[in-house]
Amino acid sequence: MVYDKEKLLQIVKKNEETEIDCLKKLVNIPTCYDKHHDMTPIITQLTDEFEKRGYQVQTFSTSGAPVIVAEMNRGMKKTLLFYNHYDVQPEEPLDEWKSPPYELSMRNDRLYGRGVHDNKGSLVANIFGVQSAFQAGYEPKCNIRFIIEGEEEAGSIHLEEFCKAHPDLLKSDGCVWENAKAIPNQRSKFKAGVKGVVYFELHVKGFFRDAHSGDAPIVVNPAWRLVWALSSLKNEKEEILIDGFYDDVLPPKKEELELFTKYPSDEIEQYKQLYKTDKFLLGRDGVEFWKELILKPTCTICGLLTGWTGPGSKTVVGKEAMAKVDFRIVPNQKVFTVKQLLRKHLDKHGFSDIDARFLTGYEPNRTQIDNPFIQMLKDVAKDFSGKEAVLFPSAQGSGPAYLFGSHTPWVFGDVFDPESNVHAPNESMRLNELRYNTAFIAAVVTELGTY
Repeated sequence: MVYDKEKLLQIVKKNEETEIDCLKKLVNIPTCYDKHHDMTPIITQLTDEFEKRGYQVQTFSTSGAPVIVAEMNRGMKKTLLFYNHYDVQPEEPLDEWKSPPYELSMRNDRLYGRGVHDNKGSLVANIFGVQSAFQAGYEPKCNIRFIIEGEEEAGSIHLEEFCKAHPDLLKSDGCVWENAKAIPNQRSKFKAGVKGVVYFELHVKGFFRDAHSGDAPIVVNPAWRLVWALSSLKNEKEEILIDGFYDDVLPPKKEELELFTKYPSDEIEQYKQLYKTDKFLLGRDGVEFWKELILKPTCTICGLLTGWTGPGSKTVVGKEAMAKVDFRIVPNQKVFTVKQLLRKHLDKHGFSDIDARFLTGYEPNRTQIDNPFIQMLKDVAKDFSGKEAVLFPSAQGSGPAYLFGSHTPWVFGDVFDPESNVHAPNESMRLNELRYNTAFIAAVVTELGTY
């Protein structure tokens, strides 16, 4: 390693008050895209943070939230790219927050606020990590570029506009996608892929008004229509029943299955701790657990709405019903194909009256796990944590990484923290995590030009 870990940590601690103040300014700005928050204040704040550190900053308009590009072109052969987002999830339910969601607060060495973990904390750690590398005198042998969007939590609806218009800005020798960190005595996790997702709303209409449930024998009940349609999508063995759905799914590679056998046993225990359970669906465990979680597609009912759901009884046949359904897809499945297959399935099974509205979708994408960039991150993580990092071929979740994948190797990381409450009330980050995240990024910036 060409860096001194303790020297980097000293600099990070010296800057900590300023770093927390920067994070506070970002967290205190409401930036939920679906709530139509004004993004101008955070764009102004981020522009100021980058420019005073010597970056050239451009703001690119899209049909939705703007994309910020901050670049430090140092004339080097290699470029390190950071992808982050400045938008956040809705803060509800508000009554469960112990402190205001849009006011950064600290309790017991944890930082609280909407976006503090996902993804403003990581963004600030990246910014200060690069700064720390320079302050340590290492003069990183790479150019630095940040791409920061404002719609990730809403499905990155308009990021494709930016990516197609500016493919040159996506090219790099490695992209840190949102989170990459290492903390002493904790294993880092690096995920070199994401599943795709295809998200629908299924709408069913009955008669033009709600009906008395006594008239159930003579009126169309949209709730039953919807339930029957949903039950046709998947069986009790979790097998998706849509004709042709699995045709494009690539079978697991031998090396992937071998990788699963080497995972520490407590990786699964962490999921049991997270969900407070002794066993998982269909008793999945070991290699089967990871194969299903990481490599297999899914079909999930995310929400249902119909009829009377208030207090007490109301004997009614609701006039309409709606379900939100997502499909997680894997290489080589395509969003467009799944849209077609679902429509054909519903029509074939007598549900042509159901309106399947496509809301959003991502294609799946992966970087090869043996890519030198990923291996470099793994080595630095071991140096910081004292433990071997765990490499995952893919995450079980989704993201717009496919827009970057043909231009750059990329990876995102994490450290298990069940108290972070990402997407939930009282979202938080350990102060120690912010500290080591920052120092880890400083080391990565320093190392990139050497591998």
